[in-house]
Amino acid sequence: MAENEEIKALEEKTEVTETTEATEETVENKPTENKPVEDSGSKKNGDLSVLSDRELLIELLKEQKKASKRSLITAVSLVAIALIFGAAVLIIVPKVNATLNNAYQAIDNIEAVVANADKAIGSVEKSLDGIDKMVKNVDKVVVDNTDSVSKTVERMSSIDITALNKSIKDLSDIIEPLAKFFRR
Repeated sequence: MAENEEIKALEEKTEVTETTEATEETVENKPTENKPVEDSGSKKNGDLSVLSDRELLIELLKEQKKASKRSLITAVSLVAIALIFGAAVLIIVPKVNATLNNAYQAIDNIEAVVANADKAIGSVEKSLDGIDKMVKNVDKVVVDNTDSVSKTVERMSSIDITALNKSIKDLSDIIEPLAKFFRR
């Protein structure tokens, strides 16, 4: 039923267009003898009651042409704007995607660096624990050896160097004749 109404509306539009075209041809071909005297100010002021049917049709046709030109200009403008927006979308969207991909990669790289830093901090902590143990062991060795070195130094200081030198000389005096005896 809606289709029938649409068809009727289209037929009426076609009839109006055909009638308008026929009227234009008639108006253009018709002599202008029957024109009443026009008040030059009546058209300018918008008073159309003084115009004849023919003049009214001419004015109506002019207005229809102006309206159709405005509609055409509006349609062309809308198409141009749509094309501009389409081109902008085609240009901007890939760049936005590339930027987002770069941002995601940067975030991934940062996460990897943070993970590596955590591992490094863990290994540094282990190294510091090992160094602490080593320093404690060195301290223990130094303390233990200090006691031994102190005892050794005490024993060496208790040795009588003069008596030792005299004993070495006496031994040398005894061995020297024996050495001469065996060399022969």
